[in-house]
Amino acid sequence: MPSRGNRRAAGMLVALAAATASAPASASAPASASAPASASAPASASASASAPASASPVGGHLHFGVEVAARWFVYSDPLKIATNLRPYDTVGVPMLSLGGELQPLRWTGVPVLADVGITGAYTFAPSLTSSVTEGRDIQTSWDRGDVGLRVPIRLGRGARAPVVAPRVGYGWLDFSFQETGPLAAEIPTAGYRLVRVGLDGRIRLAGPIALVAAFEYLEPLSGGAVYERFRDATIGGIDVDLGVAFAFAKGAELSLSFGYTRFFSTFVPVPGDAYVAGGALDQFGGVKLGIDYAP
Repeated sequence: MPSRGNRRAAGMLVALAAATASAPASASAPASASAPASASAPASASASASAPASASPVGGHLHFGVEVAARWFVYSDPLKIATNLRPYDTVGVPMLSLGGELQPLRWTGVPVLADVGITGAYTFAPSLTSSVTEGRDIQTSWDRGDVGLRVPIRLGRGARAPVVAPRVGYGWLDFSFQETGPLAAEIPTAGYRLVRVGLDGRIRLAGPIALVAAFEYLEPLSGGAVYERFRDATIGGIDVDLGVAFAFAKGAELSLSFGYTRFFSTFVPVPGDAYVAGGALDQFGGVKLGIDYAP
């Protein structure tokens, strides 16, 4: 279930839905707002300057997706005799994603400015249980979300011109366990709060098919309980996404992509510390199927 700190995503998504549902098929509906994969968008996107005078003053699209995801967490250079440094992995986790993009400056008709979008996304695992080697099950919560600003730029003329979009935003990723016993101090509970800076893009291939890709650098502001156990923890991260999109109806697009998120960290332990390791690698991956609709 979603962690309580991220319920604020619900209000953001309701606002996006209300704003976009009242607009007709927009002349530009870029970038799916799924957590890391923002390059997917309805293929009907075109330069805002070509929109008719009667077009809606705002634009945007809504997104719904499903994902099969995985997590792999492992320590690097752990103390060989340590018994409190547990690795973790889980695969085949079903997740649901809701999101969208709102383009509030569509009314200006100014190239680039009219396509500036406010994005939002929330993804969660409806049900997840983890097991330890002793055989006991632990209820587990996994969710993530982000809000951001995206600026699409068309590299040429015509509907087939490539589009790139610089983006910046704030994101979170929580992976927690409902465990209060001694095991809670050993399992990798994470709560990333981070700044996202990157670029997404799309290139039209044949007919209604487009190649979509995205890359973001992640600057964590905090990492959660697992990093608080270590001295002088330093964390960095990246997020990449690659896929294809297929426009099957006016304002509607189906996308299939693979996303990968990687957090890497270093620690500076000293003799006598309760937890001793050189660092950790926390990886998340998923195959995503989504649909975007521009009302």
